[in-house]
Amino acid sequence: MPVKKIEKKELLRCCWEVFNRHGYYGTSISMLAEATGLGKSGLMHHHLSKEALMRSVVEFARDELRQYVFAVAAEDLPPEQRLEKLLRRQNRLAKYERRGCFFANTALETGREGLFNELIKTTFEEWQKTVAGILAAIMPPEKAAETAYRMLLEYEGSVTMYKLTGDEQHLERFVARAVAAFGVKKEIRKTPDTTHP
Repeated sequence: MPVKKIEKKELLRCCWEVFNRHGYYGTSISMLAEATGLGKSGLMHHHLSKEALMRSVVEFARDELRQYVFAVAAEDLPPEQRLEKLLRRQNRLAKYERRGCFFANTALETGREGLFNELIKTTFEEWQKTVAGILAAIMPPEKAAETAYRMLLEYEGSVTMYKLTGDEQHLERFVARAVAAFGVKKEIRKTPDTTHP
């Protein structure tokens, strides 16, 4: 029987879907094998362990975040529009099947064991640096870095409240408060954004 082939990016996307839905500990090798269509031996041929596979999935998710969210910081838009667009894209990811933030979910589940802490920490640091770069248009670099740090904490709190209640206004109010740093008053959206990543 011929060995089934799957592109690496597609394999990681399929595995990300399963890990994102069920968490690290709630995901079995069988579930991952079924999602990829490779079978257990085919899947383990690519990665020697579930932990190694999850590490690759976290790296994949970080790369996707860079392309879909962080890349907005380099667009030719006024800084307040770049910040709003970046945060709205991130909100779309959080709203996807109401799963929240993949990185925070993984950190909460596995952080005590430290399995993926360094990868997640560097992803959060990159988020802060990206947002601070936008904020530097209106404030000194040190203040921009501190403000970006507080925004990250507030964002994750907003995502948590959204997951608990299903009320998207937690995310919308966060965007409005963040953009207000530029002196721009944003009307909070009343209609849900159902666009998926």
